[in-house]
Amino acid sequence: MFGFFYNFIIICALFLIYSFIGWIIEVFLSLVMKHKFINRGFLIGPLVPIWGTGAILITLILRPEDSLFNLVISSAFIGTFLEYVLNYLMEKLFKVRWWDYSQLPFNINGRVCLASSCIFGVGGLLVVKIINPFLFNIFAKVNPSVFCIIIMFLMMLVLADFCISFNIIQKLKISAESVRKDYTEEISKKVRATLMDKSFGFKRLLKAFPNVKFSSKKKR
Repeated sequence: MFGFFYNFIIICALFLIYSFIGWIIEVFLSLVMKHKFINRGFLIGPLVPIWGTGAILITLILRPEDSLFNLVISSAFIGTFLEYVLNYLMEKLFKVRWWDYSQLPFNINGRVCLASSCIFGVGGLLVVKIINPFLFNIFAKVNPSVFCIIIMFLMMLVLADFCISFNIIQKLKISAESVRKDYTEEISKKVRATLMDKSFGFKRLLKAFPNVKFSSKKKR
C-alpha cells in the first residue's frame, strides 16, 4: 500500500516541479517579448498546471528506451492534444477564450499551433531523457516520510490556490456577462478594460492572459 501511495506522491512531486518549470519558462518569455514581469497561469502561485499535467502524461506513457523520433513526435501529440482539449473545455465552461493562436501560422482553430507543438516535442524529449532521471535520483536520496509530508503540504497549498483561483474565474465570468451585450473584438476590449478596474484578482488574471477573448452566450 505504501508503495502505491509513494508512487502517487512521486507523481504529485513531478506535477509541482514541472508546473513550476513551466511558470518560469512562460514568465521568461514574457520578459523577453514584453519586457515586463507577468505572473503567468490561472493560479496565484508560481505554477502553470498544464505543463505539469503534460509532463506527467509523457512520463506515464513514454519510455526512455523509445527512439528520439518517437519521443519527440509522441510528446508533441500529447502536449498538443492536451492544450486543445483544455482550451476547448475552458471556453465552454467559462465562455472565455483564454489564449488564441489565430495570428500564428499552422494553427488549428486558434487553440493550438505548430510552434507550441514543437516546444512540447522537444520538452518531452528532455523530460524523459534528462530531467526525469535526474529528479528520480534526487527523490531516492530523500527520506520517504519527510518527502511525502512535504509534497502533501505543497499539494494542499495548490488545492487551496486552485479553489481561490476558480472562484475568481467564476466571478470574472459573471462580471463579463454583466457588462457585455454582444461579442465583437472592440467590445471584448471594452469588457477587458472594465474588468481590469474591478479587483486585484481580475487584474492579475487578465494580465496573465493578455489575449483573452470574451464570447457571447449566443452565436449570431
